[in-house]
Amino acid sequence: MKDGYFLPAGKARLCRWAGMMFLLAAAVMPIVIAFAGLTPGATPICGGGYGCVWKASATALLPEETRAGIEESPRARARLETYAARADVRAGLAAIRAIDLLPFMVLLGSIGVALRRLGGTGVDTLERALPWLRYASLAAIVWALAGPVYESALETWLSPGTPSGFQVVTTVTLAPIAGGLLLALAAYAAIWAVEAALEARRDLDRFV
Repeated sequence: MKDGYFLPAGKARLCRWAGMMFLLAAAVMPIVIAFAGLTPGATPICGGGYGCVWKASATALLPEETRAGIEESPRARARLETYAARADVRAGLAAIRAIDLLPFMVLLGSIGVALRRLGGTGVDTLERALPWLRYASLAAIVWALAGPVYESALETWLSPGTPSGFQVVTTVTLAPIAGGLLLALAAYAAIWAVEAALEARRDLDRFV
């Protein structure tokens, strides 16, 4: 289109609504971070005629092999729960959760703004949306790399409450990192290519 790229009215409206949903999801992330500190390892417990309730259990934050050993010993479990109940430990858990969720919040927010731009009025809505999609792809790259940092920090922070005592834990699982990182890099490359094509078109229009 010589006047730029824009969506039909119906699709533009859907984009704006979808963008609002992503922005609302991003706005919830600070609450989730705070909740991670207030109720460490909270999970829903249902049944017994009492409906469903949220029960905090710090053991749920540990890897399966460590969790299994602690749950077999009431004394070890009580020690971990007592440690996780400390105010400083809960504050640390919230900060560690932020390592994982802040990049995800930026990812959701950037996609939300991009969709709102795509559903906007006027011309060249695609060009206004592309920078936000680029921010989203960068946030996805950071989010993929933050996963092992989050898991390592979480296990290290909780280790004083385990039978083994304090230890620095390094947790790196290559398969999930590689998959998420490749997808994020592919998205960034695609957005960069579209931006380059639009720039080339503008240069050609100016030349003509």
